[in-house]
Amino acid sequence: MVITNLAETLPHLRTTALPVFSALYPNEIYPVDSTEPGYSYCAVHKSVYNRYAEQGTGAPEVHPNLVAREGVTKVNHSQRAPQQSKEMKDEPEESNLTGEFIQLITTVIELHIKKLLPEEYSRIEVWASHLPLNERSAAYPFGGYIINLCISTVGHRDNRDHRFCVVISYCHGEGVGGDLGMYETGLLLRTRPWDVSIFPSSDITHFNMPINGVRISIVLHSDIYGERWVANKNGWENNE
Repeated sequence: MVITNLAETLPHLRTTALPVFSALYPNEIYPVDSTEPGYSYCAVHKSVYNRYAEQGTGAPEVHPNLVAREGVTKVNHSQRAPQQSKEMKDEPEESNLTGEFIQLITTVIELHIKKLLPEEYSRIEVWASHLPLNERSAAYPFGGYIINLCISTVGHRDNRDHRFCVVISYCHGEGVGGDLGMYETGLLLRTRPWDVSIFPSSDITHFNMPINGVRISIVLHSDIYGERWVANKNGWENNE
């Protein structure tokens, strides 16, 4: 599914996006040629993940902070709950700034998903509604977002994404490239600035074509392992 020209609803995006990202990532926003040997791009993860959490199934029914494996003296008890990505924890000020910008966008996208994909919306929002300490995701109803700066990739699937993802594209200048391809469907989406693509990123092999210029994409996604936290708090539910 494609929602065209988000900037029609949010016209300020046309003038604010590039200055915001250039100020936050001054060494990463510049014209590139992804066909050059050894090319790499910058991806900034601002998400809450549950995939690495320690499971409590079968543990004694006492407070989780009192549980440790035999012979282990140092235990990181925080690993039993969902965790913010390293970029979120290490760069709180930057996370707040990008979060405010992203939230303006996701507020509109949420309305579209809720109306056009109501069943999918109800399944995807559960994880974002159960984050620890009542944390509110800036990417709601998703658990977080990724900022890709001048991305060009080979075909892949994001097997740890839950249900589907949302990709918001922004390019600066002409002839930039970086179009989104989906192998199984035979589609190549030549998206314009602020077009929004929605697709099941764990089931469809997708890629970005070579890029020559400046292109920024924002990906909204959720960790599939968040379902473990929603179901029984990673197996620690009876240890409350």
